[in-house]
Amino acid sequence: MVAAVKVVLVLGAGATVSDVATRPLKVRPPLDRHFFSIANKTNPSLVGDVARYMKTVYAVDLLEDDEDSLEKVMGRIYTDMFNPALEKQATDAFRALLSLFTRRLATTTNDIEPTNKRWLYRIIAAYLSAGINPSDITVITFNQDIQVEKTLCLMSGIARWKRFSDVLFNFPNLYCLGERDTTSPISNPNAELFEVSDSIDGCLKVLKLHGSLNWYSTHNSPQPPPSAMFKSTRKLRVTRRRIIVPQMTFTQQKRTYALPVVVPPVTHKSAVLHDDVRKIWRLAEEALDVADELLIFGYSCPPLDFESANQLQRSQRKARTPKISVIDPDGGIAARYIELLRPTALSYFDSAKSFLEHH
Repeated sequence: MVAAVKVVLVLGAGATVSDVATRPLKVRPPLDRHFFSIANKTNPSLVGDVARYMKTVYAVDLLEDDEDSLEKVMGRIYTDMFNPALEKQATDAFRALLSLFTRRLATTTNDIEPTNKRWLYRIIAAYLSAGINPSDITVITFNQDIQVEKTLCLMSGIARWKRFSDVLFNFPNLYCLGERDTTSPISNPNAELFEVSDSIDGCLKVLKLHGSLNWYSTHNSPQPPPSAMFKSTRKLRVTRRRIIVPQMTFTQQKRTYALPVVVPPVTHKSAVLHDDVRKIWRLAEEALDVADELLIFGYSCPPLDFESANQLQRSQRKARTPKISVIDPDGGIAARYIELLRPTALSYFDSAKSFLEHH
């Protein structure tokens, strides 16, 4: 009997952007570089809140090219929240930045409809057509958008893949979060929702290492303190909404406020990981350890993201040597992975189209 081939897809923001690369920058999903200058066209007030903090504390203009980095700014402000002299100012700036990021992400991805022409759809379809079972495909994503979920939901309803429908999109079990409360505030009775599936072993897994816009915790205040925002044992819920509204509120006995579970791109992020998300990181490492094929699509593995880089490096210190492919328009990203992983071989493609033509 031939052993099953195990495939791991590692996705970054570039995977989402690849489908809408011709859109104007202000309505294109955000990337790290030039985040603030682009966001300033649509959310000037929130950008201004963050800019004032950076100007006051660091005497820098975050709209200048060298300073205009989401990860760089978020890392500084996050660290400052734990400095007694800066705690209040930094917390206010961090809340503004988190709100800015989640709003930008939601507004630029909510209208990206899944179709069989999208690159992620075509890539997964190629693996399925090659005889790979959904249970042997793991998606590891650093994106907080829900483009993967929308794509898998679409595929599960198409006749060609009907035989896989229960394991191709098994919501919310595909997240590997365990038993999960999927009730959520639904103010619009006509809102599009993901159908909840029965628990089935062996489904395609979507491991979201940086959290997700449709995961949330609830708080009694719209401005919870850091101790509540990052409490590792807070209850994590999943909304079934396909259109994400980061600022959700709802009323049971009293009004409560939903805060998206988003892991900030900071150094030593393990200190702020929710307990349930920490388990997902372990599952991701296990999947990487046994992968026969590793496809990295639109993820640059930033130098400051030590945990992610270390995880990828550890996976390549095993006896098995996976087939590694990198899709990114920037050839420097391939060089980054050659240095990081030191593979015996690596295939580089400047586009998903090129990858599919050679796969």
